[in-house]
Amino acid sequence: PCLNAMAPLADGWSYAEWNATYNAFSFGIAAMGCATIFFWLQLANVSKSYRTALIITGIVTCIATYHYFRIFNSWVEAFKVVSTDGGDYTVTLTGTPFNDAYRYVDWLLTVPLLLIE
Repeated sequence: PCLNAMAPLADGWSYAEWNATYNAFSFGIAAMGCATIFFWLQLANVSKSYRTALIITGIVTCIATYHYFRIFNSWVEAFKVVSTDGGDYTVTLTGTPFNDAYRYVDWLLTVPLLLIE
């Protein structure tokens, strides 16, 4: 038998709940991406002894941006959001599994980097 490694999502999401999660992922991706750019642009403004730490910090936020972008894509693919006749939106599961395992891969990569920083 085929073993599904991912836990199924609960059905019955309201549009407000789905949209709040969607917006939280969007904000998190934007914040981490902007932080990455900021850290790397500030390299010239810090003393040489702190540059390695700033580079590693930028790598950590870059890795996190990528993984949360992948989680965001999985979130979008797991649901079908439709508006019938311009009315309220309905949210239903598509059957595509939501893969939140990216966050564990993210931790596996970023925690050691934070420890050596």
